Amino acid sequence: MARINVPGIIAGALTLALFVHQTDTNEAQADAIFDHALKVAQSDAHARYATYQVVVTFTNAARHTDTWDTTEDMTHASVYADIFSQQERADPITPHGTNFGLSAGLSDASPRSVGANNGKPSTDPAVQTAPLNGTDSSDPVGPVAFAVDQNFGLTDPRPYVVVHEGETFSSRADGFTTIGRAGAEARRYKIELNEIDGNVAHLTLTPLKDPFRNRLRELWVETDTGYVREATVQGVGDREPIDKTRFKVTFFRKDGGAYIAKECAMEPIVFGDNDTVPDLCFSFEGLELTSLSPKYTFGIATDVQTLHDP
Repeated sequence: MARINVPGIIAGALTLALFVHQTDTNEAQADAIFDHALKVAQSDAHARYATYQVVVTFTNAARHTDTWDTTEDMTHASVYADIFSQQERADPITPHGTNFGLSAGLSDASPRSVGANNGKPSTDPAVQTAPLNGTDSSDPVGPVAFAVDQNFGLTDPRPYVVVHEGETFSSRADGFTTIGRAGAEARRYKIELNEIDGNVAHLTLTPLKDPFRNRLRELWVETDTGYVREATVQGVGDREPIDKTRFKVTFFRKDGGAYIAKECAMEPIVFGDNDTVPDLCFSFEGLELTSLSPKYTFGIATDVQTLHDP
């Protein structure tokens, strides 16, 4: 007759129960930390407008830097990006990825579609000239129009719109007013707790739906405040190959809201057949918050392949 190892069975059952308890506790703790961060992000205070510079740096044949003056209407997720970088204004002889024509009038007030004509001369009858400045083949990134309050799917993803002239930007608010939302939100990520170091929790996130819009893959969250310090995201912007490359993103807080400080690629990016960029970074600098609409210069219609938030 076989002997039953009662103490062994009891010990195994206790070990299994402890493992299940630890697993449940880990998941509950991870969900609680993420939910805290989510509630903080949803209650962040943001001014109506933000002005800032997006600084693009990378190395291919040489070190490359472009600085793009940008304004965002954070209430209506509209981004107005200058069609010339600061470097191009300082040295207009050298193109930095801009392709534009002069408009005959000031009547064009429609948002330009991203990637319009793929950098070819405009077919818009309002544009009277051929492109005055060809694209720079040494700059695979080109113009950018990034929102400084983007959080990559921590809160519900927003459909950002990029515009290139001030009349459209100023009129966007007329038809897009959000009064409020109601109802429960379906869980968008599976959350795992890796570790807690001091007051900072390291979470791993797996999207349960729409991974292109819900791009968070890791978060570093302050457990006491719920503030997000860093994140890794699966892609930035809306153009290949950048929208599929993993980036490390750092955040900072100002006047009660969270904003992007820097987003840097975590791996070399190959543009085209053999243009490898090993160290692409987007830095957000000179952030100013205001409730007043900034002033603009009118009269230029653009066909620019702009990299902007999805």
